[in-house]
Amino acid sequence: MATRRRNSRLSGVARIWGETGPTSRFLIGTGLVALIGLVGLTPKTLFGTELVWPYASLVAAVGWGRSGLGFRPMAVLVLFGFAQDVSAYAPLGCFGFINLATFGASSMIARAFDRDRAPLITTLAPIVLYAAGFLLVWLFASFSGNHLIQVSPLMNVFVVTYILHILTAPIFDLGRRVGSLAGSMS
Repeated sequence: MATRRRNSRLSGVARIWGETGPTSRFLIGTGLVALIGLVGLTPKTLFGTELVWPYASLVAAVGWGRSGLGFRPMAVLVLFGFAQDVSAYAPLGCFGFINLATFGASSMIARAFDRDRAPLITTLAPIVLYAAGFLLVWLFASFSGNHLIQVSPLMNVFVVTYILHILTAPIFDLGRRVGSLAGSMS
């Protein structure tokens, strides 16, 4: 009985989400990234162990990029990037660039391979995109620190970020499918 009620609630939420427009979906995703970012500013220790915190803006970049290029996601990703720069003491513009590069690559992959939202692409593309994003993080951190930084802490963040992606990917789907370019060449 409880399982049936839970399934009906989930189907009700899925139905409501399916009827929600791209602007509402974008605002909800923006709010989620902001909330995760604000909570990430608090001390995160559990029994003396430092907890790993995900890069929610990369999750948004991958998710929003699947729906194609758009000015609003790019502007918000740059703002979130500046917030990450300030909170991580990184040179201004690093995380904004990483977010935009990931967003553009996600849009490019969606345009080239993911017209039908194939399960193989929706599983493999985020892994490749996060790997590229974290490679950029590692490169910027190494260059700004004048030495090669350890990869293991970034790998931990990579795993936690991918888990966040698995849990929240539908939230960042703006409901649009990437199609052919508008207009004609004739």
